[in-house]
Amino acid sequence: MHDYFEVMRKMTGNDNQIDVEAILADIAFALDQTVIVAMTDRTGKITYVNELFTKISQFEANELIGATHSIINSGYHSKEFFKDMWSTIGRGKIWQGEIRNRAKDGSIYWVDTKIVPFMSESGTPNRYISIRYDITERKLMEEKIRKDAQTYRRIAEENRNLSYNDQLTSLLNRNAFSKELRSCIESKRKDESRLGLVYLNIDRLRNVNDSFGQETGDYVLSVIANRLRNVLRHEDIIGRISGDEFAFTLTEAADEEKAEQLTETIKSSLENPISLHGELYTISTSCGIALFPKHAKVAPELMMKAEKALHYVKEHGGGNYKMYEPGTATKTLERILLENELRKSVQLGHFTLEYQPKMNLSRGDLSGVEALVRWNHPELGRIPPDKFIPLAEETNLILPLGEWILREACKQAAQWKHEGYGPIRIAVNMSTVQLDDEEIVGAIKRILMEEEVEPDFIEIELTESSFADRDEMRETIQQIRDLGMHVAIDDFGTGYSTFSYIKELPADTVKIDMSFVKDIDVNENSRAIVKAIVTLADTAGLNVVAEGIETGEQAEILCNLGCREGQGYFFSKPLPPEECELMFSKSVEYE
Repeated sequence: MHDYFEVMRKMTGNDNQIDVEAILADIAFALDQTVIVAMTDRTGKITYVNELFTKISQFEANELIGATHSIINSGYHSKEFFKDMWSTIGRGKIWQGEIRNRAKDGSIYWVDTKIVPFMSESGTPNRYISIRYDITERKLMEEKIRKDAQTYRRIAEENRNLSYNDQLTSLLNRNAFSKELRSCIESKRKDESRLGLVYLNIDRLRNVNDSFGQETGDYVLSVIANRLRNVLRHEDIIGRISGDEFAFTLTEAADEEKAEQLTETIKSSLENPISLHGELYTISTSCGIALFPKHAKVAPELMMKAEKALHYVKEHGGGNYKMYEPGTATKTLERILLENELRKSVQLGHFTLEYQPKMNLSRGDLSGVEALVRWNHPELGRIPPDKFIPLAEETNLILPLGEWILREACKQAAQWKHEGYGPIRIAVNMSTVQLDDEEIVGAIKRILMEEEVEPDFIEIELTESSFADRDEMRETIQQIRDLGMHVAIDDFGTGYSTFSYIKELPADTVKIDMSFVKDIDVNENSRAIVKAIVTLADTAGLNVVAEGIETGEQAEILCNLGCREGQGYFFSKPLPPEECELMFSKSVEYE
């Protein structure tokens, strides 16, 4: 202590011992008011506690003095923990750590503790002063995050098929199939062996849906999936690629002849009649075949060529199979005409935007809109997006069309602001083709400047695959965010990320795919998945929007699960701008 007086004299420049003692007293008072303080003798018996100690432990001072700290021991820490603590301070060294204690009423609290030993002239500790800070709130938050993460991992493991497998058939989905195919090809490359890939389409499945209903169509898909499992080898990979399309490998396909023989056998097995509502229904299938390494040396190209061969079969009436041939024609007359009309319509401006409101689920008022492009051809009428958007992407017409969509959305945002509707954020969909354009960031920046729109008014919606394709694409997404725009992950939960990468994604919002919403009122797994997404999104500081809400019950459940925003036909279908304006002051109650 004498040495500390000397230090204080030097620090304060004051040689008066009374003044130095006064300064020390002030420091002690300040500590007493802000930190939890206790003093013990060399045996560990408490000789002093301050008011904050009694407050947090809920023991009176006279109950604590004379006792040891075992009075507040929660039993959480091991004997080794305290043995190490006593060993450290017994050697005259300061010990620091986090301790979980139990208050008088049984409640638990955490303290960040530092124990300072005071040494006698013989060099052994004769008393200890502990300085503690209450960190209970922080530890509870850490525990909540840990439990939420455990809950998510459990749900994700139990429901792996929801993100990795097709929900209807439990086969691999497109992204998972592509991933497995890449691994398989790498293995075949090392072995210098061959592999066949077949794309299969169920012909005229739409007729089943139209005649018997969607559930019957789903039943047919599940029957085909089971038959594929039974007829293919264990090591073959099987996936459901889209609505009525499957893909599978042929590990026995050493050459074209063998691949065609296997495909014919499989096709015959799949086309056995299926009983539907008491009647036998004959199935017809079409197949396209491509071989590794003859036709392609990487998975994406092999899939593309098998699909091209399938298209050739479909364009020639279906019900057959076809081996890929270089130069295989895939364009029908209708497709050629549609492509030509699309090019002209982009130039002539035959497109309009409609806006689907996004609602705040807790308040029931509008929080933003999503811009959706519509093609109104003067002769062909309205052409659905699922028919022309893929064509626009394939032909790169999505670049001028996408720029027009963004510009129109910016104009609308500026107009609504000018009309006094307040900041209405407009979400604009952007494809991976656009992101792949090296000029995209500059184009976005130019449009924002020319239309005089604040970046915060525009949100770019991207699919999960946009975040997975390449590091360069992720960098482009981050550059878009750096402009001040918001970025949303569309159809979240159906693609590559399987939720676990949510904290790593350069995004502001996740949009829960409608497949998790459509049965949320009856499916506990869907509710659990949504809750897990919301929990992890909250941890990562992301907003959550649910898509495809069709009932008030769905909206209420999603709100209770913590989902902040939602959109779907329960609130409104996509609307022209003037009709959308009627929603700006409209609230929705869930009945």
